[in-house]
Amino acid sequence: MQLHRAREEFDTAGARLVLIGQASPRQASHFRDKLGLDPLPVLADDERVSYRAAGLRRGSVTQLVGPRSLGSGIRHSLRSGVVQGRPVGDVAQLGGEMIVLPGGTVPWSHAQEHAGDTTSPEDLIAALSGARGRGP
Repeated sequence: MQLHRAREEFDTAGARLVLIGQASPRQASHFRDKLGLDPLPVLADDERVSYRAAGLRRGSVTQLVGPRSLGSGIRHSLRSGVVQGRPVGDVAQLGGEMIVLPGGTVPWSHAQEHAGDTTSPEDLIAALSGARGRGP
């Protein structure tokens, strides 16, 4: 999870960054505090309703611990100094990113193909600019 480090860029782009995790409210609060994410909203979805609504899948063993996923995880840890903590929820659940415009339109989304498949903040901000150019 690297998006929180680019909060200023998202603010400048006029975007409100919100994280949704498959956790209880208490676990989400602990996660936010542990990583120093406050005031960034970290919403709890321990039933994974939002994951299903977004069409996010559960990963296979290869998608979770295959070479692409492990390589990405190692690179991220070396870059950020953050290592994977104790998993919460369904460890096979893949995540994603999406842009939701006022009114609920979703002009852009990305569903992970493997556990390390995340969109960079720069690419997400570029997608936001493109989505706004198309209008709601």
